Amino acid sequence: MTSIATSSPDDILLSDVANLHVSPRTRLSSTPKAMKKPPNHWRISDIWWFALVATAMKLLLIPAYRSTDFEVHRHWLALTHSLPLSRWYSDTTSPWTLDYPPFFAYFEKFLSFFASLVDPTMTHLHKGLNYTSPLTILFQRLSVIFSDVLLIYSTRKLSKDFKGTGKFLMWALIIWSPGLFIVDHLHFQYNGFMLGMLLLSLSYLEEGRDVMGGFVFAVLLCFKHLFAVAAPVYFVYLFRHYCRGGFVKGSGRLVVMGSVVLAVFAVAYGPFVYYGQIQQVFRRMFPFGRGLCHAYWAPNFWPPTASFTGGLVGDSSPFAVLPTITPLITLITVLLAISPCLIKTWRDPQPRMVTRWVAYAYTCGFLFGWHVHEKASLHFVIPLSIIALKSAEDAKHYFFLSIVSCYSLFPLLFEAQEYPIKVSLLLLHAVLMWFGFSSHFSKSKAGKASSSVLRKDDKFKSPNADGDVKFVLGWYGKAYLLGLFVVEIWGQFLHPIIFAAPESVEGNTNESSEVLGIEAAKESSEVLGIEAAKSRQSRPEKVGIKEQGEVKIPRSSKPDKRSLETSLKSLPLKPSEIIGNNKESSSQEVTFHQ
Repeated sequence: MTSIATSSPDDILLSDVANLHVSPRTRLSSTPKAMKKPPNHWRISDIWWFALVATAMKLLLIPAYRSTDFEVHRHWLALTHSLPLSRWYSDTTSPWTLDYPPFFAYFEKFLSFFASLVDPTMTHLHKGLNYTSPLTILFQRLSVIFSDVLLIYSTRKLSKDFKGTGKFLMWALIIWSPGLFIVDHLHFQYNGFMLGMLLLSLSYLEEGRDVMGGFVFAVLLCFKHLFAVAAPVYFVYLFRHYCRGGFVKGSGRLVVMGSVVLAVFAVAYGPFVYYGQIQQVFRRMFPFGRGLCHAYWAPNFWPPTASFTGGLVGDSSPFAVLPTITPLITLITVLLAISPCLIKTWRDPQPRMVTRWVAYAYTCGFLFGWHVHEKASLHFVIPLSIIALKSAEDAKHYFFLSIVSCYSLFPLLFEAQEYPIKVSLLLLHAVLMWFGFSSHFSKSKAGKASSSVLRKDDKFKSPNADGDVKFVLGWYGKAYLLGLFVVEIWGQFLHPIIFAAPESVEGNTNESSEVLGIEAAKESSEVLGIEAAKSRQSRPEKVGIKEQGEVKIPRSSKPDKRSLETSLKSLPLKPSEIIGNNKESSSQEVTFHQ
């Protein structure tokens, strides 16, 4: 009877069944209570509805912009399909050399079997260079969409202990993440697949299945080594939480965990050790010569240092003023930043806190790491979406960081046709978070929060235990987000208008008209470098024309080939007629240089 009185409502039904012989009075008093609130078994169709909506959006983005990473991964398909394993990390057929760990190379090898059936040219090492057939685009886009199944499964696994709107909000924040839409399904990468692996590892750790959690994390490191920033947290947590129980038992568990991790790395790197390619593999994976900052500077601690000292993007040469930042300095800085988290993990290794610690470690790596990509912000934003459901304070931090992270990805999509897409994704995400968190916390009393919002093993700490729990963004966060809006309006609209190059009325009139080809036949023939019969000895003066007939277009005018061809149609004489009147110049080829 004591156990029944102290059990949660979800457990009373099972305890009543197990104790039917105890007391009829107990059965009558407890069974109706259990009947009123049965265990909250969510339907699997719910999360797949979220996944279906996300998939429909991803399919609409198939013909949209794609970055050079699209060609990178297509080349890796051809590389792993056409060459033996011993040459994967030494081939230089393309500038996009393989620089991911072996498990990702095996993953590309797996995809290449299907790619060769869809379009064989896609997997040809030489013919496939810069190959973008419709089938190639469709196949690679679909490969990213299908790989997101792991992210959906991991989200489902993590959300099984959440209740009510918290569960649906968690699905929306992860599966509908605007950052993943931008990076994976527009820019083109496989971050959702690997973040799903990270969430799967965290779910095992929170369940107390430490060996499985360590195993999945080791597999993740063999897919993408940049996730190793959280390795110190994993090591300290597993050592203190799993390898305990005395010297003998703890040593045995340490051997088990070490064997599992070493087995994963042996499968990944063993073949390359056998072929004597292990040094080349590490050389590709850790190209420290690329410099402190990425080509597009991530918004972390180091860009101000690089800009103030005159350091070049992608150049590891010494800075001009301040001391040179080396990879060792960044490593020490990251470890120092993570050290408070490691101390906390050592003293009190709690499964319910491991997601928070891992997210903190990735935040430190993003801020102080070497050659950080802007996309690395997803490494801590996605885990923070789980923490955001635990309190209004965590939700406030997540709201702020997720918006800033998504906005920092905007320069990845620099073409005009994608501008409405990225702005709409961010605005919809912000509105969803604001109304979702507000409804989540505004009506939740301190006593209700632990049962309707939080996990069963968490303790909710309300800032006002007697009143409502409110989701309120502080003045600093509001001012910062307002600043982002001002920066966007300035950079996108005001700056191009205010600082646009003024058009000259007199001095550049003839020159611009020549460039656009809007002049008489004689002047247009000079612009094209094709000498007319009457001006055979003349040479163009206003635009620098080479003897081969090439036209040098001033950079400020930025005409394209279509506009030039349209302008030529309005000439009194057709270019073909001009060329026909000059047999010597007819053999010359006119080249448009944009």
